[in-house]
Amino acid sequence: MSKISKTQILIIEDNPGDVNLIKEYLKEASIKDEVINASTFFDGMDAIKSNNISIVLLDLSLPDSSGFKTLSNFLDKQPHIPVIVLTGTNNEIVGNQSIKAGAQDYLVKGQFDGKQLGRSIRYAIQRFKAQQKLEDAAKKLYISESRYLEAQSMANFGNWSMDIVTNEMKWSDEVYRIFNFQPNSISPTYSDYMSYVHFEDKNHVEEFFVKAGKDGKTHKIEHRIVIEGKTIKYINIQAKVNFDQLSDKFWLIGGIQDITERKISEQLIIEKNINQKVSKIKDEALADLSFHIRTPLSSIVNLLFLLENSGTSESQTEYVAGLKTSVDDLSIMVNNLLNFSVLVSEKITLKTEELQIVDFLKSIKRIVNLKGDKSNQTIEFELDENLPEKIISDQKKLTQLFYNIIDFSSNRAGSTGNIHVSVTQKDVSDTEIKLSIQVSDNGQIISNTKVEELLNTDQLLENYSDDIDDTKKEDLGMAIVAKLVEIMKGEITIESKDGKGTQFNIELPIKVVKPTSLTPGDAPDSPLKILLVEDHFLNQIATKKILTTWTDKISVDIAENGLIAVEKFREHGYDLVLMDMQMPVMNGIDSSKKIRESSNVPIIALTANSSKQEADKCYTIGINAYLTKPFKPHDLYAKIMSLMIPVDS
Repeated sequence: MSKISKTQILIIEDNPGDVNLIKEYLKEASIKDEVINASTFFDGMDAIKSNNISIVLLDLSLPDSSGFKTLSNFLDKQPHIPVIVLTGTNNEIVGNQSIKAGAQDYLVKGQFDGKQLGRSIRYAIQRFKAQQKLEDAAKKLYISESRYLEAQSMANFGNWSMDIVTNEMKWSDEVYRIFNFQPNSISPTYSDYMSYVHFEDKNHVEEFFVKAGKDGKTHKIEHRIVIEGKTIKYINIQAKVNFDQLSDKFWLIGGIQDITERKISEQLIIEKNINQKVSKIKDEALADLSFHIRTPLSSIVNLLFLLENSGTSESQTEYVAGLKTSVDDLSIMVNNLLNFSVLVSEKITLKTEELQIVDFLKSIKRIVNLKGDKSNQTIEFELDENLPEKIISDQKKLTQLFYNIIDFSSNRAGSTGNIHVSVTQKDVSDTEIKLSIQVSDNGQIISNTKVEELLNTDQLLENYSDDIDDTKKEDLGMAIVAKLVEIMKGEITIESKDGKGTQFNIELPIKVVKPTSLTPGDAPDSPLKILLVEDHFLNQIATKKILTTWTDKISVDIAENGLIAVEKFREHGYDLVLMDMQMPVMNGIDSSKKIRESSNVPIIALTANSSKQEADKCYTIGINAYLTKPFKPHDLYAKIMSLMIPVDS
């Protein structure tokens, strides 16, 4: 038989008039397939053997076959060809029965035109192809399910059945093993099964069996069983009513699988997710705490600066100095508090900036000397005269390091102890030095075992809790020091000898800033119009005041939020923008983006959120500089001068 590439439509119809009319309708519907006609059922089957038939239009009343039997015979002999039934009577029951039997559609003679015929043929072919794909998919799914059941049998998956009348059960070997029985060692019943169900799950399991016994649907449930009164297992059971023709009985049949390991894994994942959420909430809470503490601290620092420079009396000057020391001390303690949780989670990062090392060390000296005076301790501070003017480091972390190591040594030395602090430089180059910090005290000797314990940072942090003794709590300061030294890629050692006291040695690699002609004491020599974007009322007053008292060349406008800032900038234009980050209506990030759309004006971010992510976010959108609250006035002056006046290299 030669292969015919062109598809054909077969009309099995004995009335020539109907055949000719259908052919005209096919032309009208623009169906170009070849049309073949057979006037009997037998001739139609013979035509299919020698032609490439794409669809059959079948009349139910033929000389050699009539009625619904015509369709049944066709479907038995040619199940792989779509068929449309042609009927002479407008009987909806016949049409519906035809479609249910397997026909794709039915048409009543004399009640369809070319458009309807064309649509019916195209739909029938498409629908038939879709059915074939579904059948193929169903076969593949059946094969896949069979293999799956075999695999489940190897994975402790069993089958069971239950006589609905007598409640007698049959278990496969795997079900016996799930219940810790040898196969076929007992004749199980529904009551036996229920006796192993966890008491909290009994009501749900009873409802499951009742529902499964009432309809033909598949029911599933997960529940617990208790083995030998102590071992809890999680199982997945499913059931469905089935009529067995051989026994003439209704059975409840199903499968059962031990899912204990899966449930344990799921529980571990849930606990892990909860811990992650708790950790995230804790981090967010710390960030919020940081903002709400550092923002008012910034106001206090700025207001103290203004008070100090407003012509105070000698006693008032002394009070202001004490307040400044207390604020500095408070800032350090706040940083310790906020960073302790970060140290534990090992998420601490360095935020480096330019730092005037001598001024920085003098401020440390002032703080520790005030504390020493209060406790009758002698604290000597020795600074290397050759220290560079500026370094690049994390000022807050460096402050914490100094404060905690001196505080730890001070607590050891006692009320009449002597403490010596020495800061020198080693291995000097044009770009880097090693900052050598030595803190000595005349306290009790530290044993080698204790030295190892103090330098074991992770162990100290892990063992720290609210209910440990005071000595262990004091060790926390040393833990923070050791952790900070590690993060700053430095080294720490402890030397303790009888008669010589104890010396803590720290060496930190520090980058050096090349000296420039620009100093923080300089001031603009031409008019400078600044837009201060700040929602905190006291910060507005204090920041504006420290800017206008710096030099009369500066004028300051205030915007209460980012949206007002954008509007003011578009209306007036400014030489510099000081941008707070966290504000209502529009935050500093979005406001800076809007300003950057039309201008490259220098923008300095002022934020209470001290994090590398915040800084990176600022620099990414084009913010030029970054200051963390509370900042000191001369730091702000230096930032402004570095942006407004070119520095010679």
